[in-house]
Amino acid sequence: MGNILYFLGRTLQLIGLATISLVVFMFFTQMSMEPLLVWTILGATEFYVGTWLLGKEGQT
Repeated sequence: MGNILYFLGRTLQLIGLATISLVVFMFFTQMSMEPLLVWTILGATEFYVGTWLLGKEGQT
Protein backbone atom coordinates (compact mmCIF):
# COMPACT_ATOMS: atom_id res chain seq x y z
CA MET A 1 0.00 0.00 0.00
CA GLY A 2 2.95 2.31 0.62
CA ASN A 3 4.03 2.27 -3.03
CA ILE A 4 0.52 3.15 -4.20
CA LEU A 5 0.31 6.15 -1.85
CA TYR A 6 3.78 7.30 -2.91
CA PHE A 7 3.02 7.19 -6.62
CA LEU A 8 -0.46 8.69 -6.12
CA GLY A 9 1.04 11.55 -4.12
CA ARG A 10 3.79 12.15 -6.66
CA THR A 11 1.28 12.04 -9.52
CA LEU A 12 -0.99 14.55 -7.81
CA GLN A 13 1.99 16.85 -7.26
CA LEU A 14 2.91 16.69 -10.94
CA ILE A 15 -0.69 17.29 -12.06
CA GLY A 16 -0.97 20.23 -9.68
CA LEU A 17 2.30 21.69 -10.93
CA ALA A 18 1.14 21.28 -14.53
CA THR A 19 -2.19 22.95 -13.71
CA ILE A 20 -0.47 25.93 -12.08
CA SER A 21 1.92 26.20 -15.05
CA LEU A 22 -1.06 26.20 -17.42
CA VAL A 23 -2.69 28.97 -15.36
CA VAL A 24 0.45 31.10 -15.69
CA PHE A 25 0.44 30.51 -19.44
CA MET A 26 -3.28 31.30 -19.74
CA PHE A 27 -2.82 34.49 -17.70
CA PHE A 28 -1.09 36.06 -20.69
CA THR A 29 -3.90 35.14 -23.09
CA GLN A 30 -7.39 36.60 -23.36
CA MET A 31 -8.85 34.54 -20.51
CA SER A 32 -10.94 36.18 -17.78
CA MET A 33 -9.94 36.14 -14.13
CA GLU A 34 -12.70 33.94 -12.71
CA PRO A 35 -11.66 30.71 -14.52
CA LEU A 36 -8.04 31.47 -13.70
CA LEU A 37 -8.89 31.68 -10.00
CA VAL A 38 -10.77 28.37 -10.13
CA TRP A 39 -7.90 26.63 -11.94
CA THR A 40 -5.38 28.11 -9.49
CA ILE A 41 -7.33 26.78 -6.50
CA LEU A 42 -7.67 23.38 -8.19
CA GLY A 43 -3.94 23.16 -8.97
CA ALA A 44 -2.91 24.25 -5.48
CA THR A 45 -5.29 21.71 -3.94
CA GLU A 46 -3.93 18.90 -6.11
CA PHE A 47 -0.37 19.81 -5.20
CA TYR A 48 -1.17 20.10 -1.49
CA VAL A 49 -3.02 16.76 -1.37
CA GLY A 50 -0.10 15.10 -3.16
CA THR A 51 2.35 16.56 -0.65
CA TRP A 52 0.10 15.49 2.24
CA LEU A 53 -0.04 11.93 0.88
CA LEU A 54 3.75 11.81 0.57
CA GLY A 55 4.12 13.00 4.15
CA LYS A 56 1.54 10.50 5.37
CA GLU A 57 3.22 7.67 3.47
CA GLY A 58 6.57 8.56 5.05
CA GLN A 59 5.16 8.33 8.58
CA THR A 60 3.92 4.76 8.24
